[in-house]
Amino acid sequence: MLSNLHFGRLPDTRTEGEWVAARLGVDSWTGAQALESKVKSAQSPRILHLATHGFFLTHNPHRGSAPDPGRTNGHLDNPLLRSGIVLAGANRWLEGATLPQEAEDGLLTAEDVCAMNLFGTDLVVLSACETGLGEYHIGEGIFGLRRAFELAGARSLVMSLWRVPSGPTRELIQQFYRQLDQGKRRSQALGEARRILSRRYAETFYWGAFVLSGDPSPMQIS
Repeated sequence: MLSNLHFGRLPDTRTEGEWVAARLGVDSWTGAQALESKVKSAQSPRILHLATHGFFLTHNPHRGSAPDPGRTNGHLDNPLLRSGIVLAGANRWLEGATLPQEAEDGLLTAEDVCAMNLFGTDLVVLSACETGLGEYHIGEGIFGLRRAFELAGARSLVMSLWRVPSGPTRELIQQFYRQLDQGKRRSQALGEARRILSRRYAETFYWGAFVLSGDPSPMQIS
């Protein structure tokens, strides 16, 4: 249940976000500036980079409804409500606090993403845990953040398949953007970034979680 969640600080995400923003020549939204309403109102950014916590909750119908259906939607039968990205204020909302209107509930769910306008967005990078997970429905495919960003119009998506450590993730993402800047295909850039990280970290856990979905072609980022 969402009400059981709590998200600790990630020491490297601010550094990563500011580095990526500088590389792209844009402003970063960090800390209290990372508001759900701002992200949802973004209109077809060429690149959308989200460095934060991600979550995917498996469905267990025997656990009953959440203690406050008004805050956590009761039974979370919809997999698009059980996967998402954590933004400013999420912990306080989960604890029962009332947030400023622009913060909403601090949880950008896959259902929220489906309503965004990302047509024309070349690349979405979800630098967070388990952003590539979802729930398989027979005849319909996997429902989660990946499906949501595709429906919103994003052409390609970098996402993770398991819980990732923040330090090596920051290094991997930086290498990925450097490789893109060299004119490599998106798929090749991610593969090369993983290879570079594998020299420093022998275990696949540190660099193997991230995969690319969608358009693999080259793209200029600066």
